[in-house]
Amino acid sequence: MREKLLFISAENPFPQDSGGKLRTGNILNIVLAKYDVDLLTYRNSRVSATVDTGSALTIHEVDRTVTYRKAMLRSLYKRRNCSYMSHVDLDMRSKIIELCNQNDYRHVFISHSLLGYCIDIVTTILPEAMIISDAHNFESGLSVQLAEKKKGLAKVYFRMNAWWTKQDELKLLNRTDLLLTTSEQDSLSFKELSPKNADKVHVIPNFICMDNYRYDKCATKEEWIILPGNMNYFPNVNAATYFYEEIYPLIQAKIPGIKWYIVGRDVHPDVAALAEKDNSIVITGYVDSVADYIRRAKVVIAPLREGSGTRLKILEAWALKTPVVSSTKGAEGLIYNHAGDIFIADDPLSFAESVVTLMQDRDRGVVMADRAHQTMLAYYEAESVRDKLLSLV
Repeated sequence: MREKLLFISAENPFPQDSGGKLRTGNILNIVLAKYDVDLLTYRNSRVSATVDTGSALTIHEVDRTVTYRKAMLRSLYKRRNCSYMSHVDLDMRSKIIELCNQNDYRHVFISHSLLGYCIDIVTTILPEAMIISDAHNFESGLSVQLAEKKKGLAKVYFRMNAWWTKQDELKLLNRTDLLLTTSEQDSLSFKELSPKNADKVHVIPNFICMDNYRYDKCATKEEWIILPGNMNYFPNVNAATYFYEEIYPLIQAKIPGIKWYIVGRDVHPDVAALAEKDNSIVITGYVDSVADYIRRAKVVIAPLREGSGTRLKILEAWALKTPVVSSTKGAEGLIYNHAGDIFIADDPLSFAESVVTLMQDRDRGVVMADRAHQTMLAYYEAESVRDKLLSLV
């Protein structure tokens, strides 16, 4: 009889329609090779008809009552990060207690660093349980970046939030037995934050399962560029507006018929406004398959100037053999060769010229995409990380 593991995730990983859900779902699928899993998560209004959880996975769903506003207000007197994830104890406490009383879990997986407050609930009942936490990002670093963009009272609040987040991460490092990060950069940030806990930190890069990304060599490439991602995530919002103001006009001057697709859920008003200003910009909102759009685009762009972790959308583009132009920040944490398997550009002119080159020189794009595909298979396909992950958990 296999051991049972408790897996706590705020984001329901089904369907896998965002970068965070992809990471959580991919890790969960590997963990299922070793354990029977109780997945505790929020109920998702979008139900994937294709999910085959199998007998090894039991999903326990709770309703989310923590709104963004409620989390912000609660953060003021709890002095913790203002994301709803930092306050899931309001909704999940009773279910965690119930599951831990019913099952003598020896391993508990916390699927995001912001869920650290769930650890105390678990260890109160199961003090011997091994806690494995997955840090999707170095959140205190992200919080500092967010505060720098704010003004007035908002700036004061988000500076406090950055401090609370730092304290949350310090507590997490003290309470967890293992901390997984997506990149060496994030790993070093956590180790510098708490040198005494450095031995707990291990890198498990973002990765994808190639079974979900079959390359179609007959797919027709359109005169499109595409920016995929959650369009309410502030690094993506800022990337879209920066690209529109500084880079896109330079590309349009060379390729007047170009279309720019912004593909992702939860579209921020600042992003939605871009399509109202320029009818060559198409905003799809939520789509069932971002991969279908990546297959048809000539170039995927990642013009990020802030953020943390690594970009799963770049890995998806590499899997589907669509060339990528990115900023250094956008490709942070990934193994790559500039001009070999990706173009890296950090100023508007260079970025625009890189996009135009790939749009106009199909052979150059094919060669770059092929090289990127090999890099992805070597370092970021599920099989390349499976053994390390299973050895840790």
